[in-house]
Amino acid sequence: MNRQLILSDLRHIGDAFIKVYPMSLRWIVRHWGWSVACIFLVFSSFWLDTAIYSVIRNINDPLFDALFSFGRWYGSGEATLICFIILYFTGLLLSNYKLRETALLIGESYIFSGIITLLFKSATGRWRPYMNRDFLDFSGGWSWSNNDQFSYFSGHASVSFALSTVLAEMTENRYLKIFYYTLAIITCISRIYHNQHWLSDVVSGAIVAYLVSRVLLGIHKEPGVN
Repeated sequence: MNRQLILSDLRHIGDAFIKVYPMSLRWIVRHWGWSVACIFLVFSSFWLDTAIYSVIRNINDPLFDALFSFGRWYGSGEATLICFIILYFTGLLLSNYKLRETALLIGESYIFSGIITLLFKSATGRWRPYMNRDFLDFSGGWSWSNNDQFSYFSGHASVSFALSTVLAEMTENRYLKIFYYTLAIITCISRIYHNQHWLSDVVSGAIVAYLVSRVLLGIHKEPGVN
């Protein structure tokens, strides 16, 4: 394997880490209309939390059991790891930069959106639905270990949208784009179905992961990145 390519890719990951958060903030300010729409969507999802929770939790069908179990797996990180390994090492062996670049984007999106997710989970301390607390019970306190208070926002939603956004944006096939985003949406619904999250948790996680992934795609398009 080409050691120089691997070292170059590691340097690029470091460079992306330095750029992604400042660029995300600039993107939010520059595209203020999109940002306002997202803020409205998040606040609306809080308002709908209990109603959507009741509807989805009342679904009782073996087909949906299987579908949402797949969604839980898709957002667990295993699908992300499999895609990264296959695409990256195939790209190295075949000297195919696009495959390598897609793998790097998958890895970067997972890590950098994951950092934000962990910070929000720890800082807000929102109780998960199965704890039967008020849906607006945010205890805060920077808890790093109490999974029962890791509801806001959804890590599975963040992971699934990070992966699906990269895969969708790296293909020109619109049906594949729809397919990838559908997988992420199934994952989001599965988190409510499995009594792990509220609607606002998955909506917030999806938006953050989508934003981070799109910014990373922009970074990879910068001159000299190849």
